[in-house]
Amino acid sequence: MAQQAWDQKLMDYLKAAGEELRKTGEELKAESQRLLDEVTDPEMRTRLKERLHQLGQAAKQTAAEASAKLQEAFGGKPAKKPRRSAKTPRKAKKSPGKKKARGGPKRRA
Repeated sequence: MAQQAWDQKLMDYLKAAGEELRKTGEELKAESQRLLDEVTDPEMRTRLKERLHQLGQAAKQTAAEASAKLQEAFGGKPAKKPRRSAKTPRKAKKSPGKKKARGGPKRRA
């Protein structure tokens, strides 16, 4: 008798879980279709591009203002490091190479 009650509870749980998964799948499908329609809409795409452009301009302006305040606070522009030209040689890095074995070759006995 106890086995039948356990089996019935398990079946009820599996049915409820399956129903919940089905509902979630339908909701995800509907939401993804809505987002796809929104992205493919030319009018929405134009608005998004305009908004991105506005945000980019605001970021540039904020960076310029921050740079000006830093220059004012620290007394002028920082000195730039000279760039290397193609003619300027770079320092050669030492390659690790192979380590030499000590004591010569191993002998077999």
